[in-house]
Amino acid sequence: MRNLLENFHTIVFDFDGVLTDNYVYVDENAIESVRVSRADGYALDLLRKFQKKNDINLDIFILSTEKNRVVQARAAKLQLACISGESNKLQSLMKKFEHERPSDPTPFSGLIYFGNDLNDLPVILEAGISFAPDDAHPKVKEASTHVLNNAGGHGFVREGVEFLIGIDAMSPEELSEFISYS
Repeated sequence: MRNLLENFHTIVFDFDGVLTDNYVYVDENAIESVRVSRADGYALDLLRKFQKKNDINLDIFILSTEKNRVVQARAAKLQLACISGESNKLQSLMKKFEHERPSDPTPFSGLIYFGNDLNDLPVILEAGISFAPDDAHPKVKEASTHVLNNAGGHGFVREGVEFLIGIDAMSPEELSEFISYS
């Protein structure tokens, strides 16, 4: 699968419903918290390891409409950059690509996008590859390149990353060597 990732420059994750189970907990002080999967966090470690081992440079970050500090806190824990509070994700990515990839006439073809809801649809329609969780909005599932078996916040990111780095194609020995790589 190395050749697959070499064709891409950016991987973007929505937050709610992708890295979370799309539920929010609110306490009596109006403090919000969310539930996340450690398996999804480990997937990002595997992705970084794969990049290093194969000398692949990808820009990886979270893009969320949510303005809550929990998004930034989770991004920091995952060691990911985060753009939050963006009401128009497509426009946000267009500006980013215009600034960082000004000579690329088709920057969205190099984008891998993980999204689950209608506000992700404009980006999903432009992305080179897109992933939707099993519990995504039906229109998002219809438009996505891949609809995975897991729900958002329940190993969806892990499933997608394992697909991208080709875990299923690795023998136990190859996987052991990969996991041991530092």
